[in-house]
Amino acid sequence: MMKRTVLLGIFAGILLSKTAFAGGNLNVTDKNVFIYTGKDSGVFSARIENDGDAPAGVDSGKLVLFSENDDILETADYITAFPSRLVLNPGEYTYVREFLWNSDLKNQTIGDMKFSVGVTENGREAERIPCESSYEISGSDSFDNYLYISFTNEAEQIRYGYYLVAALYDTEGNLIYVDNNQYEKVGVHPGSTVTIGLYLDNDTIEYFEANNIEIGSSDALVYYIEK
Repeated sequence: MMKRTVLLGIFAGILLSKTAFAGGNLNVTDKNVFIYTGKDSGVFSARIENDGDAPAGVDSGKLVLFSENDDILETADYITAFPSRLVLNPGEYTYVREFLWNSDLKNQTIGDMKFSVGVTENGREAERIPCESSYEISGSDSFDNYLYISFTNEAEQIRYGYYLVAALYDTEGNLIYVDNNQYEKVGVHPGSTVTIGLYLDNDTIEYFEANNIEIGSSDALVYYIEK
């Protein structure tokens, strides 16, 4: 396996790209990765915040996972926001996630991880919709484990294709999981409030239980881009 030193130049290039938008500065303020027990797959999650003084479009990010021996276990080059190239105004944040699948991950312990994201000049403006989040966890022996997002369509027309992003934090305030989805064929009527559930699969709940991870809070973001 490769060692981490070969990646220093790659990450330097990504960090330099953060100057593409004058005044826009993206920082990764929290991140987490877990590998499903006994499997060759897992989930990476991160929170990205614009702490600059100008809007910044979220470019694709690069992830590298290292073993306890400092060997490179996995790389992912195109981890994007949802929606992609989302513009964050100063002080705004969003989440990214990436499903990982690699035979080298099976029965491995992650020693370290590096994740960096750049700024794109081709960002997309999205309307941020006020929303509320909640969750229902019934256990790994149940199929009733959900992250819920509730929001209202305050526009004057039926809207389709909302972008939904949700996150879970543990009791110490650490990010542990991110999910997202878009429902193109679901229309929300003007003035209507809807609640949509994002399913938490049993592998994820089993991992939380096996590692004594207790969910403490949830968060959600809803975006809409006019067609």
